[in-house]
Amino acid sequence: MPGIGTIGRQALLYLTIVGLSIWITSCGGASITSSSSTSSTTETSSSDTGSASGEVSLSQVSTMTFENGSAQTTLSVADDDEVVVVVYSYNSSSSSDSFQVGSTSASESLTQFSVSEEDDHDITEDFHNQLRELEADIDDDAEEAFEPSSSVSYAVSVGSEQTFKVLNSYSSSTSYDTVTATLRVSTSTFDLYVDNRNEDSISDAQLQTIADNFADDEVRTLYGTESDVNSDGKFQVLFTQTVNELGASAGGMVTGFFYAIDLFDDASYSISNEREIFYTLVPDPTGEFGFSLSENFANTNIYPTVLPHEYQHMISFNQHYFVNGGSAESSWLNEALSHLAEDVTELDSSGYMDSTSLENPSRVSSYLSSVDSTCFFCGSSLKQRGGSYLFVRYLYEQAELGNLSGVSSGAALIDALLDTSNRGTTNITQAIFGTSSDSDLAALMGLYSLALYLDGAGIVTDDRFAFSGIDLRGVQDDNRGTSLSGPATQTVSSLPFTDSLSGNSISYLVISGSVINANNGVLELTVDSDAEIGAYVIEL
Repeated sequence: MPGIGTIGRQALLYLTIVGLSIWITSCGGASITSSSSTSSTTETSSSDTGSASGEVSLSQVSTMTFENGSAQTTLSVADDDEVVVVVYSYNSSSSSDSFQVGSTSASESLTQFSVSEEDDHDITEDFHNQLRELEADIDDDAEEAFEPSSSVSYAVSVGSEQTFKVLNSYSSSTSYDTVTATLRVSTSTFDLYVDNRNEDSISDAQLQTIADNFADDEVRTLYGTESDVNSDGKFQVLFTQTVNELGASAGGMVTGFFYAIDLFDDASYSISNEREIFYTLVPDPTGEFGFSLSENFANTNIYPTVLPHEYQHMISFNQHYFVNGGSAESSWLNEALSHLAEDVTELDSSGYMDSTSLENPSRVSSYLSSVDSTCFFCGSSLKQRGGSYLFVRYLYEQAELGNLSGVSSGAALIDALLDTSNRGTTNITQAIFGTSSDSDLAALMGLYSLALYLDGAGIVTDDRFAFSGIDLRGVQDDNRGTSLSGPATQTVSSLPFTDSLSGNSISYLVISGSVINANNGVLELTVDSDAEIGAYVIEL
C-alpha cells in the first residue's frame, strides 16, 4: 500500500516535532476508598483497590451511576455554592458521545453533536497519521530474516569518520542526505557523532557534558534493552543540520527521530544504516538551517530530553517487535512512554522519577487548556501527547504508591508495558489488571479525570487524587515560564445543557447551587444507552 511516498510496507519512523505557531518543544478499574472519607451524596460501594470499579468513596465526591442511560442524584446546596460535574469518556476511538445535564422528557431524543477538529492542527498530527499506516503494515514483514550487510565497517576510535544516510523529507521516507560525520565522544554503550558540516556547532566539552548527563543506563533499567543488530554492543547518536532542515521544510522544528528501518538490511531498505541509531539537531542561533535555536536552550532543554525520548522508541521497538514478536507500540502510548522517559533526568536515590523534566509542562499546559476536546487515545499531536504523558505519569505514580494492585511499583508498570506484544489501551489494562475489559479502562479514566481537577485544589488530601511529580496548579520551572491552573472548565448557567465528548476527552462543568435548586435540587445526566461515559459530582 502507498504510505509516505512510495515506500509501501516499510517501516516506522518516530519523530519529535514542534509546530511553529505555538511551541518550540521536542519530538493509549480501580476502586478508590479514602480512609478519611465520611459519607457521599450518592450511594457508593467500597471494594479492594485494584478491582474493576469506578466507584469512589469521598465526602466531597459522588459517583453518578447510570441505568438505561440515565444517572440522577439529589443535592442539598446553597444558592451561592457550586458543584463540578466531571463527565469523562473512555472511548478509545475518535467517535463522539453526547450527554445532557438536566431533565429530558421521554419523547425527546438526545441531540447529537459533532466534535470539531482541534484548532491547533499541526504538522506533527499529519505526519503521525501517515506513520501509523506504515506501522500497522510492518507486521507483514515480520517473517523476513534480518541479515545486516557484512561489508559495513564501524568507527571505533574518536576522530574516525563514518558516512550515514539521514531522512530529509516529509513526503518520502526513502529520501535521504548522505552525511559524513566524525566520532567525537565514545562511551562503553553509545557513540556521539557530529556532521562534519557542523563541527563548530558543538564543542567537545559540550558533547562530553551531554554524554555525562545522558542517563542511558537508567532508561535501560526502567524500559529494557535495545537490539544490537550489528553486534557492536553500542548505539549511535548523530547530531546533524539535516534534522534542523527537515523540520524547517514543513514549517516546524524537529528535535530528533528514531527510524526503525535502520535495524534492517539495506538490501531490503536502502535508507538503512544497519545499526541502532537516532538523530538530533544542532544548535543554530542564527536560524541558518531552519528556526533559531540557541546553544543554551539546546543544552538545557532539548538534549537532556530528546536523547532519552528517542532511546525509548528504540527500546520499545526491540521489546515489542523483535523480543515479543508483536507490532510496534501504538503511537499515543509510544509517545507517552517516551515523554515519561524524559523524566529520567529527575531520578531520586531509589531510581524513581520523582518530578517532571523541563519539556513536559508546556505539553501538559496545551492539553489542560483543551481537555474537553482532546482524545489522547486517538493520536499524537502536541496536546494529545500532553494528555497521554500526564495519564501515564499518573499511572506511574499510583503504581509507586501501591494504589494499583496489579503492579508493585512504577518501575514494574513500565516493565509490564514494554516487555509485551500488547499495544495501546489493551496494554494498559493488561499491565495493571491482567484483563482488557472496558470497565477497567473506564475506572482508570475516571480516577485520572478526578485527579486532574482535584490536584492542588485543596478539596481532598487522598494521594489517589493527586500528582506528586508535577504541580497542575502552579508555575513550572521549565525555562519557559509555563504556569498551570488545572483543567479548563465550562460554566453552566442554565439547564438542560447538552454537549459531547470525543474519544477519551473530559468535561468539567461548574454549576451553581441556584441553577441546581431551580431544578428542585435534582441533577440528572443523560447519555446514549451505548455511550462509553462516566461521571462524578464534586461539591466545592
